[in-house]
Amino acid sequence: MKAIHDIIPTEHAAFFEAVKQVFEQYPEAKGKYAVASLELQTEMGIDYDTKEGLSRIEGDQIITRFVDRDDAKERARVCTLWNWDYSKCLHWKEAEM
Repeated sequence: MKAIHDIIPTEHAAFFEAVKQVFEQYPEAKGKYAVASLELQTEMGIDYDTKEGLSRIEGDQIITRFVDRDDAKERARVCTLWNWDYSKCLHWKEAEM
């Protein structure tokens, strides 16, 4: 499969061009947001209907564990990754207390 910049599959080229246009329309968002692939999570078999990611920073590493949604009892957290329509948080950051 030929890809743009050897990263983006060509069947998604129109989608990424539309996203690029949105970033050009809102340049202040360029340093705050990015398009993320869920390829690694898919490879791990993560089911976001039943699991959610929870990350913390340790030095120069971001450590992520996936927990059952029903068992997620962290008190202070901030959502860092939403699904496509913002109806479900997929990934949380442990907030500093």
